[in-house]
Amino acid sequence: MTKVSITQVSNQPFLSSEIDSAVEHALDALNYEFAGVETIYIKPNLCYYWNASTGETTDGRVVCSIIKYLRKKIGEDVKITVAEADASAMRTKYAFSILGYDELCQLNGAELKNLSAGTIVERTVQVGDSKLTLPFNEDLLKADLIINVPKLKTHNFVGVTGALKNIFGAIAKPRKYVYHRIIDNAIVAANKIVHSDLVVVDGLVVRGSCPKKLGIIMAGDNALSTDVIAAKAMSFNPRSVPYFNLAAKERLGTMTNIDILEKGVSLAEIKKIFPHYSHRMHSISWGLQLGLLRAYTVVSGDVLPPFLEK
Repeated sequence: MTKVSITQVSNQPFLSSEIDSAVEHALDALNYEFAGVETIYIKPNLCYYWNASTGETTDGRVVCSIIKYLRKKIGEDVKITVAEADASAMRTKYAFSILGYDELCQLNGAELKNLSAGTIVERTVQVGDSKLTLPFNEDLLKADLIINVPKLKTHNFVGVTGALKNIFGAIAKPRKYVYHRIIDNAIVAANKIVHSDLVVVDGLVVRGSCPKKLGIIMAGDNALSTDVIAAKAMSFNPRSVPYFNLAAKERLGTMTNIDILEKGVSLAEIKKIFPHYSHRMHSISWGLQLGLLRAYTVVSGDVLPPFLEK
């Protein structure tokens, strides 16, 4: 049975010591065995250049707490790398600096890695009836332990974003919008190639219909199961998320029989206070806006940016 723990940070303004305690409790509840681990990659969600206060980007303090926890559990000499890939409108080297990750890693003896640089290798996997070939950084694939640190937030395109989608973000190709037409298969393929050993969900500031301070830390030992609980916390029916169902079909995890371990806050309480978001209404609204934009291109002779076409 997979486990997902839910912990609440004691009080606002979410002091570093309180985040440390919440992360430690959430991970301890999983009883993960770290024997033989020498190299660790931590994959946050650095979404463009947005500050963590927007609810869009993994808070560096959560990553810092994870680093402290790992050194306490495994040893000071364990090699820890914080890694992110370039995106269509984001260059990792700038995001690291703007969002404070340069300083964070320097203070905690961790390395930074641009997953779009260095040796890139292609891996091919079968998803359903088709094969997909995706590029990844070779060092990421060689890591002993991968810790996935997504946000607790909704997503304009796929509705729910979390651990599975965060690994899609590790694809070395910057212009990932080329995969948007096959997004469900691409997300699942990425996770068949890159396995998340542990997931720590940053819910300090969440993003639904608006940003909101919740002070939630989740941890899980399976990406799909953790995403299922995160989706429920945001009032989504996990069965309505296509790539969840595909991931389950491809045996990446389970959507049922998940052991939920709660401390200080319950899943039901989070569901009540999360800033609810209607993905269906957003899709309708965005469809209308995109239709108007296409009409504009016909009249003006202009073109739409490729990422808007999904």
